[in-house]
Amino acid sequence: MAQGVGMAAFGRPDRTDPASRVLSHAIRAGAEGEHITSPRGEEFHSMDHGSIDWRKALDSTNWLINSSDIVLEGDSPRSAWAAAMTFAELEGSKTVMVVSSPSDPRLMEESWGAVVSKIRQIHVMFIDSEAIGAISEIEGVDQDALLGEIRLKGMVPIVCTYDPITGTARVEHSTGSVKEGVARGLNPAEWLSGFLCRLPETGPGKEGIKRATATE
Repeated sequence: MAQGVGMAAFGRPDRTDPASRVLSHAIRAGAEGEHITSPRGEEFHSMDHGSIDWRKALDSTNWLINSSDIVLEGDSPRSAWAAAMTFAELEGSKTVMVVSSPSDPRLMEESWGAVVSKIRQIHVMFIDSEAIGAISEIEGVDQDALLGEIRLKGMVPIVCTYDPITGTARVEHSTGSVKEGVARGLNPAEWLSGFLCRLPETGPGKEGIKRATATE
């Protein structure tokens, strides 16, 4: 399904962060992927972020996957997180941002603020269903209207979410919106990895996004 799709994700060495989980599912589906993290022997929070060769890591890569919680890990990971998106623009990779609720809810505003500061560099924003309420409160927008508002105000080409309880995916894009019942039992990282794997083949148009949203 995902042959020929290239992905890179920046995340923690233990791969427990959302971006790393999306990459792991995509690799299992057949995508080519590279996990980028702190060099061996260095602590993630104090890593030498300048040692990462982003041009090499992003060569011939369709997607760069980042996650909002990484900015809470320390100044060095946050610098690498930001640099990754800058290099993705230069190398022609499209940035995917996974926005999730931090373990400490009081830090939601900080992590969301970091995402907003880079929003013009983001091509696909996935908002975890558990984070929608908190972001709606921060933005002063009704939950049902949040995805559309972010897409319009932030000029993000694709803003999406997936609710594992109802098995429903919602995608706001430049030519409309898609709401599809897909499959219960999938976790958000599984759905997003499948969406990213299918999108290069189906295309960014309305029908293409609808096909990419549905599970096979």
